[in-house]
Amino acid sequence: MVIGVKRVLYFVLRLSPFGITVIFAAWLLLQSPFAAPLLDRSIEQTRSAITSAIAREVDLGWLLPRMQDAILAQDLGQILLLLQLANDHGVQLPDAMLADINDLNIATSGIWARTTACGACAVDITACATIAQIGACALPFELTPAGDVNALRRAGAVYIEGGDVDRLDVGLAIVGLGATGAVLASGGTSYSLKAGTAVLRMARQMGTLSAPLTARLTDLVGGAVRWDRIGDFLAFRTGASALVDSAKLAELTDIGGSLRRVAQNTSVADAVSLVRHVDSPQDAARLARVTDAMGPKARAAFEVLGKARVFRAAVRISDLAVTAAAAIYLALLQAALFCAQQCGNVCLRAVTRKLT
Repeated sequence: MVIGVKRVLYFVLRLSPFGITVIFAAWLLLQSPFAAPLLDRSIEQTRSAITSAIAREVDLGWLLPRMQDAILAQDLGQILLLLQLANDHGVQLPDAMLADINDLNIATSGIWARTTACGACAVDITACATIAQIGACALPFELTPAGDVNALRRAGAVYIEGGDVDRLDVGLAIVGLGATGAVLASGGTSYSLKAGTAVLRMARQMGTLSAPLTARLTDLVGGAVRWDRIGDFLAFRTGASALVDSAKLAELTDIGGSLRRVAQNTSVADAVSLVRHVDSPQDAARLARVTDAMGPKARAAFEVLGKARVFRAAVRISDLAVTAAAAIYLALLQAALFCAQQCGNVCLRAVTRKLT
């Protein structure tokens, strides 16, 4: 009897580490650690993670081919971005390359060149040569109702010529006009929507709207705009606000609010460029958080690291998820070791019997 109790006690003691681990892992799983395994890093943590990742990538070998391509394409916006990266990370570009950049800058920065380019850029954003030119020339125009009216004018011209009207561009212009009136009536609370539609319209013209975001916006705008009242609006029998169902603008307002934050942290021109990395309202919120941390250097971060790495640097795995994963791994490891030991003991006893 005593021997039997001792064997049971011995067996329980042998299994106790595994049992405790299993109980701990089960308790952790009851806390749903994998329901939301990723948490947003703080602004300081995000800035540190992204800055360190950029520093590991940017050197002369990384910069030279990209700068050569930008010079050949006469892409002043890209040249300025790469020069800023070189300056931030202490990379000295060859003197001959710097001379080429200076010659290109002189050729495109004369008073007449700036004046004519700015005039064309204000009316047609695709004529803007740089991000800075978008900010200086196009934005003051696009952020006013005149920008929305210009979009409707373009659509009218395309319709008369028998072309395909861009319903998304027209819809965003109508929502923008409606939001303009709402801004005045609400004392400014609808400005996020107005600013957001302006950024989205310019991104649409520049070709920086991703396909998933374009599809989502088409659905949102298609449901919010009362297309059957367009005739009354064109005949001046109703205002732009009557063309918009404000109850269906919640998601579009959320996107607009995120893009407004991006614009405030960087610039509206940078927001037009950065929106290419947005596929959903969730991406827009993530982009806003990244710009909270990086400010005007956010565009350079995406240029160097790409969307996936930048967004990944802005989040971390929760401590609860790490602990739960470690507990599950430890339980499986202990179970495997226990089974291996028992199999070894059985084999050892069998061999011993055969030998004796």
